Amino acid sequence: MVKNIRPNLPQRPAETEAHLNPREILDDRLAIFQEVTTALNSTLDPGELLDQILDASIRYTGATTGSVALLSADGKVLQIARARGLGTDVENEVRLKVGEGVTGWVAENKQALNVPDVKEDHRYVMVKKHIRSEMAVPMILGKRVIGVISVDSSKIDNFSDEDLRILSFVGTQAAQILQKAQAYNELRVKNDQDETLVEISQALGSALDFEELFKQVGMILENRCGMFRNFLVLKNPDTGELGIKLAHGMTEEEIARGRYTIGEGITGTVVESGEPFGVQDIRTEPRFLDKTGSTNESEQIISFLAVPINLEGKTIGVLGAIKPFPGESQFDSDMSLLQIISSTISQAVKIHFKVISDRESLIQENLLLKDQLKTRYQYKNLVGNSKAMQKVFTLIGSVAKRNSTVLIRGESGTGKELIAHAIHFNSSRDDKPFIKVNCAAIPENLLETELFGHKKGAFTNAVQDRAGKFVQADGGTIFLDEIGDMSPLLQVKILRVLQEREVEIVGGNETVNVDVRIIAATHRNLEEMVQTGDFREDLYYRLNVVPIEVPALRDRQEDMPTLIQHFVDRVRKENDLKTLRLAPESVRLLIQYDWPGNVRQLENVIERATILCDGDLIRPIDFPEPIYEAGQLLPVPNLPDNSTIRPEDHLPHIISSAFEQETLTGNIWNEVTHRVERDLIEKALKEVKGVRLKAAEVLGIHRNTLRKKIEELGIKKKGDS
Repeated sequence: MVKNIRPNLPQRPAETEAHLNPREILDDRLAIFQEVTTALNSTLDPGELLDQILDASIRYTGATTGSVALLSADGKVLQIARARGLGTDVENEVRLKVGEGVTGWVAENKQALNVPDVKEDHRYVMVKKHIRSEMAVPMILGKRVIGVISVDSSKIDNFSDEDLRILSFVGTQAAQILQKAQAYNELRVKNDQDETLVEISQALGSALDFEELFKQVGMILENRCGMFRNFLVLKNPDTGELGIKLAHGMTEEEIARGRYTIGEGITGTVVESGEPFGVQDIRTEPRFLDKTGSTNESEQIISFLAVPINLEGKTIGVLGAIKPFPGESQFDSDMSLLQIISSTISQAVKIHFKVISDRESLIQENLLLKDQLKTRYQYKNLVGNSKAMQKVFTLIGSVAKRNSTVLIRGESGTGKELIAHAIHFNSSRDDKPFIKVNCAAIPENLLETELFGHKKGAFTNAVQDRAGKFVQADGGTIFLDEIGDMSPLLQVKILRVLQEREVEIVGGNETVNVDVRIIAATHRNLEEMVQTGDFREDLYYRLNVVPIEVPALRDRQEDMPTLIQHFVDRVRKENDLKTLRLAPESVRLLIQYDWPGNVRQLENVIERATILCDGDLIRPIDFPEPIYEAGQLLPVPNLPDNSTIRPEDHLPHIISSAFEQETLTGNIWNEVTHRVERDLIEKALKEVKGVRLKAAEVLGIHRNTLRKKIEELGIKKKGDS
């Protein structure tokens, strides 16, 4: 970079010129030309260049004050770019139209002007009372005026014609070099913008969290562009309200105050119009509301820049910034840069909205799932009318209200996990986690870390910390299925959790306190295991606080019709089947079978038969071979040949299934009555070999009524006569 050389021009009072001979004047002029030219070529910074132009002009002419005013882009207004001795009020507030005042006249006429006494010249506009004489020269580039150099004095007739000629030369030289400096500065600004955009692109690629991303963008804008406060306003998609989402250089209180409506203030105007809005001096813009209160009083001119964030053709927010006014050219560059950045981060905003939407959807899905689980696992909805099951339901209702440890015992497939679910979802912990662990399905060396978690480096492949199931279940319930298969070492650790309510993480020395209700289950005979030393006696008594014995299916034969119909209705509903029936011999076969796999086996058999059956009727041949063959060896029970399930057992399930729909449509009466009518008519027609007249007599209704019902219900006419 070229070193900044300040010229040391002689300050020559105008009255000494009369005593100089022409040769001295020429030598003095050449020396001044050389020093001014050297000074003007010593820097490529437009601001420094203007300073040197003005300082040289004042020193040479013996002026008291002076200024350099540049023409606006539209060529209509002169704005003071540099001044000496005029005061900040004049520098910041005085703007002259072309043709107005001495400076405006020079710009309009492209001629230099020396005013010996400003009070005698009507063109002079009073800016300071002490000024008595003024000299101004145009800065001409080709045929275009780009600015005016003006010097003032408190003395009348302070400037000579020679001063005017010298200053005119300075003005011409300054215009040419200023153009080069501005061209260089534009390249420098463009390079700075490119580097800024590269940094922001790198931030977009590295930051996954939206808040962290904007924090990095905000710091880049401050460090590289001087935007000491910048912010992101987003529109609430539900309410339409505008609010500052994230900000750099603002306090939480200031951010909270940043709320706007569409069309309100500069921010609301940008969203309403979809166009950028820049204010060079916020004191002059009535639409700048300063709701945040973050623009403290300052002697500097403060600018406000706001650009829209557009996404899929809609304005969804505003990217804004506050900084000291950098000059018109730099201000325009800053506005362009912000527009590029806003389009760059719009995709990040889109992803942010998508994350919020997905998170809300997930929360809603979780709430819906919890509601569904609560409904599904209400113990009153569990199937079974036998005395054994009623006893189980009574125990569930009692123990669910407490935090006692529960031990559920029963053969495999009896529904121990369903009982555990019912206890949890009918307890005060129903909105907390329900974590289940099958102790028999996980190898012993993995079960410990599964339950208690591990620290990074605790063993090979332990590349990070992991929370165990007990910690995950904190506040809720953990269900330890098949606890009888747990090793003695882990039994000790489980005992400690029950006693101390704390877990020790594998590979770590610290313990973690947990508030967890333990429900355990097993199909094993724990009493025998205690006697043989395979199960700790102290743990047995800790677990067996409230034991629940779930009966085997063969011990609750009276529940079979209810269970069969329950699973048939569920499979029909899940597979969107209009009808699904079991042949009478199929029902007899299911009731008589021993069911070593209990309820789980029964459910699987019915689901399998639904897939294999021809049409909507399940026959014995559709069952697995062991069940079918076992049925051939069993005596036929004393059941009516034309019976599937007893009406007194069947009707409650018709009603229950109507109320188990996800959405109650208000059509339950019709659904239930139509189904009952259909079953009655089909039954009657079968009894009388399809003769409608006889069927009407059996049912006790008129034959026209029967015919109408057959048509309404779509009953097949096969066998009618």
